[in-house]
Amino acid sequence: MNLLKARTGWDWILGGLTLFRKRPFFLTNLFFIYLISMILLSMIPFIGQILPILIAPVFTFLFMYVCFSIDIGRQITFRECFEVLDRTIIWRLVMVGGFYLIFGLLAVGLSFLVEGGNLFFLFVQNSPDKLPSPDLGGMFIALGLIFIVYIPFAMATWFAAPLIGWKKMGFGKALFYSFFTIVREYRPFVVYMFSWVFGFILLNLASGLLNILIGRSVAAFIAFILSVIISVWMYCSFYPTYRDIFGRPDSNL
Repeated sequence: MNLLKARTGWDWILGGLTLFRKRPFFLTNLFFIYLISMILLSMIPFIGQILPILIAPVFTFLFMYVCFSIDIGRQITFRECFEVLDRTIIWRLVMVGGFYLIFGLLAVGLSFLVEGGNLFFLFVQNSPDKLPSPDLGGMFIALGLIFIVYIPFAMATWFAAPLIGWKKMGFGKALFYSFFTIVREYRPFVVYMFSWVFGFILLNLASGLLNILIGRSVAAFIAFILSVIISVWMYCSFYPTYRDIFGRPDSNL
């Protein structure tokens, strides 16, 4: 693994943009296939709420595999995307999804423990007027605790999917290597994360300005297009974070 400079975090973002510009329609279509699949899975009775969470790491690896193919100049089809998966890899990726689910349950538990679950109800109902007992102070405390817990969780899962898919690591080993890799390479990741946060803040400010200048309907459409482009761009930037630390995967994969 290579020790990287802080500015590499910005290079990862630019690297994601370069990958996106090479095959924008293919990557955007893959992103929409994922979104539609998650919606359809969520409609399954009883287990529909957890299936999208369990399957999310599978999509993460598939998207990174497509970015790898673009990076080496290989033309890839949607069918070839799924040929890289075998039963063992899928099972381990689903286990990472189970780890996502555990964090979600922990976040809900913290919400109920600290402020009676108002944060959870706000997320589910998306309406502050329907909260059973609004407590802004408690909600901010709960949100802060969840964020503190989320940091080590995100560190452990960031590289888990590609390490399982490309390095054939087991579930626990992938989480271990992912966590301590980011501990070692924290400087570029700080730049990377704050750059994306700043970008999404600018997107929200631009959406508000468009609402004033051209009206809500047109502004909402433009904001939707921009959010899709930025989301796909962000997914594309995941691959350079792996490549620059662990090296480019074998081109025979």
